[in-house]
Amino acid sequence: MPIINKNIQVVFGTGDILARIGCKSDRASGVIQFIENEPMPIGQFVEPNDDIMEIDEAPVTFIFNKIESIDAVIFQLQKLKDIMGVDDKYEWTASGRIVEKE
Repeated sequence: MPIINKNIQVVFGTGDILARIGCKSDRASGVIQFIENEPMPIGQFVEPNDDIMEIDEAPVTFIFNKIESIDAVIFQLQKLKDIMGVDDKYEWTASGRIVEKE
C-alpha cells in the first residue's frame, strides 16, 4: 500500500510547516513528518523536543525503507529547484511538459 491517503496537498513557502525526522533504532527505515506550526522564517532551525511522534500522528509522513528512495526524492526536488530558479535551462512544450533546453 504505497499511497495510503490520496489527494493530500502540502503548501510550502510561508514558514508554517515543520519537518521532523526519525528512524527505527535498527536504521531499517526512516521517516520525515510534516506538521503545521506558527509561521517563522523559512529554514529556521527549531530545537527538537523530546516528544516522540507516532507514525500516524503527523498529517503527512513519508516513510523510506531504502536509501535509494530518499535519493530519488532528492533528485526530483533538486530538478524542481533548478526549474524554478533557472529561467533559461528549461522550457515548456505545447502539451505543458517541462523539458531541458537543448
